Amino acid sequence: MLAELAVFALALAFSLSLLQAFSLYEKRLLPLLSPGSSLSALLVFLAFIILILLRIDSDFTVANVAEHSNRALPLLYKIAGTWGNHEGSLLLWALVVTGFGACLAGRHPRAAAIQALLAAGVLAFILGSSNPFERIFPPPPDGKMLNPLLQDIALSLHPPMLYLGYVGFSAVFSLALAGLWERKIDRAWAEAAHPWIMFAWSALTMGIALGSWWAYRELGWGGYWFWDPVENASLMPWLAATALLHSNIVLKKRGQLARWVALLAILTFAMSLIGTFLVRSGAITSVHSFASDPARGLYILGYIALSIGGGLWLYGARAGSLAETAPLRPASREGAIVVNNLFLTTACATVLLGTLYPMIAELASGAQITVGAPYFNSVVLPILAAPLLLAALTAFLPWKKASLAQVVKRAWFAFAAALVVAMLVMAVVAQETLLAACGLGLGAFLMAGSAQWLAAGRWRMRGSWPVFLGHTGAAMIVIGITGTSLWSKQTESFAGIGDDIALAGYVLNVAGETTLDKPNYQAQRLTLHVKKNGAHVTTLAPEFRRYKIQGSATSEAAIHSTGAYDLYAVIGEKNDKGKTALRIYFKPTISFLWLGALVIASGGLLAGTISLRRRRP
Repeated sequence: MLAELAVFALALAFSLSLLQAFSLYEKRLLPLLSPGSSLSALLVFLAFIILILLRIDSDFTVANVAEHSNRALPLLYKIAGTWGNHEGSLLLWALVVTGFGACLAGRHPRAAAIQALLAAGVLAFILGSSNPFERIFPPPPDGKMLNPLLQDIALSLHPPMLYLGYVGFSAVFSLALAGLWERKIDRAWAEAAHPWIMFAWSALTMGIALGSWWAYRELGWGGYWFWDPVENASLMPWLAATALLHSNIVLKKRGQLARWVALLAILTFAMSLIGTFLVRSGAITSVHSFASDPARGLYILGYIALSIGGGLWLYGARAGSLAETAPLRPASREGAIVVNNLFLTTACATVLLGTLYPMIAELASGAQITVGAPYFNSVVLPILAAPLLLAALTAFLPWKKASLAQVVKRAWFAFAAALVVAMLVMAVVAQETLLAACGLGLGAFLMAGSAQWLAAGRWRMRGSWPVFLGHTGAAMIVIGITGTSLWSKQTESFAGIGDDIALAGYVLNVAGETTLDKPNYQAQRLTLHVKKNGAHVTTLAPEFRRYKIQGSATSEAAIHSTGAYDLYAVIGEKNDKGKTALRIYFKPTISFLWLGALVIASGGLLAGTISLRRRRP
C-alpha cells in the first residue's frame, strides 16, 4: 500500500502544480498559490520518504528496490541509493524543484507559478515513464545490487548537493521569466535574485567538488577530473552561473546588464537541463550515467524545447523593453566583469561543443569520434586562465571609470607577489618550469590580490568577505591543479609479501595480506608499511573487493594525506604467480582542490546569507 500511496501523492502533486501554473492567467487562483506550493512539496517529500522506507524494508515487489538494492546492502547505501538510479534521482529532482517553488511562493508569486509549471513537467515524466514505485510480480527472493562504484560515502552527499545546484537554478530561471513578463529586470530584481543565485551556485560548486573527490577516491585511477561527458555536464552550468552571479552584481550596483543577466539566467538553467539529458538519454556512455532509454531522452528534449524555448521566446519579446540606467564604460569594474563574462561563456560553449560533437558526428556520418582530455586541456584551460587573472584585477578597479595607472598602483603587492613566486619557481624547479611559474604565479597573484584588497580597510564590511573567500578559493584550486598536474609521480608493478616499492623518497613494504568476508562482498586487503629515510610514516591498507551478487569487482584506494601531498595506493587482481597488481601515486597539492572548493562555496553561502538579512523587513 505504501507504493500506491506514493503514486497517489505524486499524482496529486502534479494536479496541484498544474493548478498553480494556471494562476499565471487566472488571478483568482493566486490565494491558493502559497498553500498549494507547500502542499505539492510535502506530497513529493512524502513519496521520497516512502521510497526510502521501501528500500530499508527490502520490499522487492517494487521494481526500483529489486533492481538497485539487496538485503545485504548496508543501511547507509540503502538510503543513499535512493537517488543512485534514474527513477530515484528524478524523484529527488522533483523534490528540489517543488521545494524551491514553495520557497518562492511567499515573495514571488508569478515566479512560483512558473516553477510549478516546471514541476508539473518533471512529475509528468515520473508518472509516465519513470515511476520509482512500479510493482513487479512475482517478486524476486532478493534484489540485485547497487552499482559498487556508488557504494561510497560520497554518494550520500554528492547527488543531493549537485541537485540543489542544478535544480536550484530553476528558481533563478523562474524569477527571470517573471521579471521579463513584468518588464522588471532591474536593481530590485537583482537584489531579490542574488541569494537564489548564490545558494544554487554554492551548492553546485560543492556538488562538483564532491563528485571530483568521489572519482579520486573510488575509481582507483589516481585522478580527480577526466573530462567525462557527465563531468562536463555539471561544469557547463557552473561556468554560466559564475558569469551570471558577477553580472548580477553589476545590475545590483549600477543598474546595467539587465538583458545580459536575464539571458544568462535562462542559459544557466538550459545547461542544467542539457546535463540532465546527457545523464538519462543513453546518448553518452559514462560511469555516472543512469539510463539508456531513448524514449526518456526524447521526453527530456521536449521538456528542454518547451521550457528553454519558451524562455527564449519571452526574452526575445520583452528584452527590448528592459531599461539600462547608464552606459557601460569598458575601462571600469563593470567593463572588466563583462570581459570576464565573455571568457566564461566562451569556455562554456567550448566544453559544450567538445561534449556534443561526438554525438553530432555520429548522427551525421556514422563515424565514432572521441573528444578527450587533450582537447579540453589545450583549449578550455587557457581560456579559463584569463578570468582568473581578471578576477584579481577587477577588485582594484573602481566603478564607472578606471585607468591602468590606478590598477597598477593599487595592486602593486599582488604584482610583486606573483613576480617573486614565479622567479622562485624558475630558480628551483627543473621540470615543466615555465608552466609551473605561470600556474603558481597566477595562484599567488589571485591570493595576494584578494588579501591586499581585503586588508585595505574592507575587512570591516561584511560584503567584502564573500569576494575574498571566492577569489582565495579559486587561487587554491589553481595551485592544486598546477602542483598535481606537473609533479605527480606513479609506479605500477606486481608485488608479493615482503616486496618493497619505492616512489618519491618513500618505500612501501608489502607486510601482509588479509581476506575479508563482509555481508555483501569479499575483499583482499594488503597491508603496506610506509617509510621515509628509514622512519615509519604510516600504514596503508588498500582493498580489492568482489561483490557477492553479480560478481562485480572494485578497488578501494588507501590514501595518506598530509595536506601538502597524498600518497595513494590501489590494488587489483593477482597474476599467475600469485602477486598482486599494485599502483602507487604521489599527488602533491591535491588537497588544495577540495579545500579551495570548500572556501569558494563558503563565500557563496555567506554572500547569500548577507543578502537575505538585508532583505528582511
